[in-house]
Amino acid sequence: MCESNVYLRDDNGDELVMEDAVLVEREGNHVHVTDILGDKKEFIGDLEEITFLDHRIVIRK
Repeated sequence: MCESNVYLRDDNGDELVMEDAVLVEREGNHVHVTDILGDKKEFIGDLEEITFLDHRIVIRK
């Protein structure tokens, strides 16, 4: 599968905030993420890293 886990990163490290993300959209300093079930979350920050091999998306607060 192609789902990824989404993490919020700050000076204290990374925090898992969503599993099985299938869609990531950026709008200004907002990142909108949708999971495999269609549930959506919005985060304020910068899209910092996407690692396809590890299925990992990192948003910097």
